[in-house]
Amino acid sequence: MDYSSFATKAFIEFNKIMSNGQKDMFENINRANKGELFVLHFLSTHKTQVIPSEISTALHATTGRISALLGSLEKKGQIEREIDKTNRRNIIVTITDAGRERVETEMKVINESLSQIFIEMGEADTIEFLRLIRIFLVLAQKHLPNNCQSE
Repeated sequence: MDYSSFATKAFIEFNKIMSNGQKDMFENINRANKGELFVLHFLSTHKTQVIPSEISTALHATTGRISALLGSLEKKGQIEREIDKTNRRNIIVTITDAGRERVETEMKVINESLSQIFIEMGEADTIEFLRLIRIFLVLAQKHLPNNCQSE
């Protein structure tokens, strides 16, 4: 594959950034994106009954991954699962008060942290960062193999 010189240098620099103590932070962010908080947030924003396959589709995660997350959340008392009375083949997932409280608490911390980061970056750099990340994500979706984009 023919990479231009600047792309090779950028790839090397990107790898340095990711492996220079930042990797753990990015891995934690990635885990959150496909983890319990995302499931709870999804459930908290839906007023209708939700089945696990809807969560799987929305979060671009396998049904096995969602099943494991739901099991963990149920053990913590943050969701409840019950058989759908109108279609016994379906399981209905609902968020509990404890789950709603966790979402509110964790989302508040995330929002405050991101706000502080953007304040310290300044308006111009924040706007430029958001513009560039949009471009990066569109291109990543186009060029990365599907198995690199989910779970």
